[in-house]
Amino acid sequence: MDKRAKRPIVLGCTVAAISMMLLSACQGGKSNEGPEASPEKRQQVPAEPTELYFLSTSNYWWDEEVFMRDFGEPLKKKFPNIIPKTVKLTAMNAKEMEGLIASKQPMDVILAANYSYLSLVQPYGLSEDIEPYLKQAQVDLNRFAPEFIDLNRSLGGGKLIGLPLQDSPTQVLYNKSIFDKFGVPYPPHDRWTWDEMFTVAKKLTRMDGDTSYYGVRVHPTFFRRNPHSLEFVHPTTHKVQFNSDLGKTVSEMFLRQYELSDTKGLTPYGDKLFFEDRTLAMWMGLGSSYNTPERYKGLEWDLAPIPILPERGNVSVQPYPDYMYLSSISKHKELAVKAMDFFTSDSLQTELSRKGWTTPLKNSQIKTAFGQDSDLFRGKNVSAMSPAKYAPAAAYDLYIHQASATIIPKHIHNVALGQTDINSALRSAEEEVNKFIEAQQSMQAK
Repeated sequence: MDKRAKRPIVLGCTVAAISMMLLSACQGGKSNEGPEASPEKRQQVPAEPTELYFLSTSNYWWDEEVFMRDFGEPLKKKFPNIIPKTVKLTAMNAKEMEGLIASKQPMDVILAANYSYLSLVQPYGLSEDIEPYLKQAQVDLNRFAPEFIDLNRSLGGGKLIGLPLQDSPTQVLYNKSIFDKFGVPYPPHDRWTWDEMFTVAKKLTRMDGDTSYYGVRVHPTFFRRNPHSLEFVHPTTHKVQFNSDLGKTVSEMFLRQYELSDTKGLTPYGDKLFFEDRTLAMWMGLGSSYNTPERYKGLEWDLAPIPILPERGNVSVQPYPDYMYLSSISKHKELAVKAMDFFTSDSLQTELSRKGWTTPLKNSQIKTAFGQDSDLFRGKNVSAMSPAKYAPAAAYDLYIHQASATIIPKHIHNVALGQTDINSALRSAEEEVNKFIEAQQSMQAK
């Protein structure tokens, strides 16, 4: 199940007006002076109790109790004069974000995945280049998996605008009972290829009495995280690039999951088959959440690594992390960066990893600590939680998101249903993406 909700993006006069208001606010007070301010004006450590406000566009920080337990209390212990506050939300959409801005709600750090950034942060000018602040705070970017940093620079048009807090869980879940039922060996714990995975899947796609069993399902998130690093739309010219040989290769790779499947098994989402029906042997959710452990009750399961692509240098899929953004309207920017730096420190990331958070750091010891404090992961192959080598991060923007997350999966699934062929599907998808680009550009020109 994809952990991020998809909501339509609405850009127009309201956004423009709010952006102007933000620009005026940022220019008006010396509380927003950047790193170029003189050393005596830089607030390195708060001398007095100072409130920092943390806003999340995903459900991780919505629960104040959870936030305080995992982040707020450790932050207060490190910096006793920081008073962490969560921004209260009833929903997370453009209208609510505009209401927060209009009410002058303080925001210091904003947590957002890529799509949330494009829809709820970028349109309101709520982010900025953080590299000068990171240099001032002596934050070592080499500690992070480089693909995470590269992806964020892509979002920022070349500027680093966020620090990764965690990656999406990236592994294959498998039902051991189905493997046992049909006498098929479990997946390897360390590495295997896509060809090997699909070969195993075919052995597990069969009927047993009146019950259909299926080998593997791959979430449509595969397209935006594809191991070929296909850029679906050129980030500068905005020309469609997926109606090509590489686009066909990526689509055919996705369609292999449906080999031998009956009509019932042609669902584009495998979470129900895996968790409820329990007729799916392997589920590659590419963002599956472990926040609902009750789904695993009575399920004999384990973890296998995402397959590698030998012809691309044994890479896995592209990263898709949650980033922390320094709010452009923060009145305590240096202090906010200190909090961001602490949240990505080895010490706190180790604690988070033990609880089941997937670290964005390269540190192998932190990765090994994954799930050690969680009954859910006891005895599981947690080494499979993060890929050994990510695929290079492709460019990511509004057009690429709409193409890879919504339009292409819809048309390629029509191929699985037998309603069209792959070449026709790519042409239809290209036409729809071009119309979306034209509509967005027309709206922005008004």
